[in-house]
Amino acid sequence: MKKLSTVMMMALIGGMAFASSLGIPWFVDNAPDSQGANWPPTQGTRTYIYLHNNTTSDIVCSIAYYSAEGVFVGPNDDPGTPYDDTTFVIPALSTVAFAPVASLGATGGESSVADAIPNRPLPDGKKNGAAAITWAGGPNDIQGMLATANSQLSYAHLLPPGN
Repeated sequence: MKKLSTVMMMALIGGMAFASSLGIPWFVDNAPDSQGANWPPTQGTRTYIYLHNNTTSDIVCSIAYYSAEGVFVGPNDDPGTPYDDTTFVIPALSTVAFAPVASLGATGGESSVADAIPNRPLPDGKKNGAAAITWAGGPNDIQGMLATANSQLSYAHLLPPGN
């Protein structure tokens, strides 16, 4: 019984130590897709989320989006695909930047890696909200930054790691 308790405790501690996250507390990404990579956009507000993989291995991440009221809006899992609709990969020692709502593609400033990151679903029609990014690994494996701009102002801030 003592062995079983020890093994269970090790599994519990190991699970807590290797699940990490970054929270994006608020974003607005309502500039028209036709604005592309214009920075700052001439209409609306554009947000980019930057994620940097500090490790020498690819990291599989998962993203969840929430409305301004804190209601989960997606994306939903799709068991018919190798990775469900919530996951994406950040290559080793790489940085990826993506717009959480806009579908910009390669001509609009998003790489093919960024284009694979699921956008915020719009069941409520709003192009704002919050997001949580999770991965298996240490809290310092990924660093994040959020940058937002419109024709009047711009700002950026780091996204502190969480567990």
